[in-house]
Amino acid sequence: MKKSTFTRRFPEWLLAAAVLLCASGGIGRAAAAGEARDAPATDPRLDMVTALQAAGPHPSLGDQAKAFGRFVGTWDGEYTEFSKVGKETRSSGEWIFGWIMDGRAIQDLFIIHPSVARKERFIGTTLRYFDPKSATWSVTFVDPENGGVETLTGGAVGDDRIVLHSNNSDGKETRWSFDDIRPDSWVFRDEETRDGGKTWRLREVDHMKRRGAAPAVQ
Repeated sequence: MKKSTFTRRFPEWLLAAAVLLCASGGIGRAAAAGEARDAPATDPRLDMVTALQAAGPHPSLGDQAKAFGRFVGTWDGEYTEFSKVGKETRSSGEWIFGWIMDGRAIQDLFIIHPSVARKERFIGTTLRYFDPKSATWSVTFVDPENGGVETLTGGAVGDDRIVLHSNNSDGKETRWSFDDIRPDSWVFRDEETRDGGKTWRLREVDHMKRRGAAPAVQ
């Protein structure tokens, strides 16, 4: 999930759109943190954020809304990355989910807190929407800082797991898993294979804990 897990480039227009989405979350979080606390209600910087957000899923999603709707809110995370030689890199952060675009999609902000190794936080964003034609969720993660993108598709596997896959041009397949999903916790795993799924290498595992109570509408 982090910036080191992919290197593919994407068109400048898509990067610009992604930056806008990511910036919208940054503005919203800054306001909550107090940066825009004194801004008037008509502050044009918040116009897009206000129009983007939604209180819940669109009725057309039906039961599919439950797949990612249960993540709405803020989660505190402990992250561990694994290099090809097995070296571990640990960090902490938060993962924030919310409905957007009249409840037809879910956006998240994936944040790594500043540390001794990194003075500024890392922030990426993911857009998720359900495609009724393929009956799968389409997921695009964007890293504006490094100009990268990862696109995956998939959905729920049973009641407590979501699995997403991405096939890259270099023969590498990526698998993202949301495992052991509970109301107040879950585990994210980022894996890759280069032999068609015979073996998988774990690149990252994130342990998430919900901050506060779950929203009434997810």
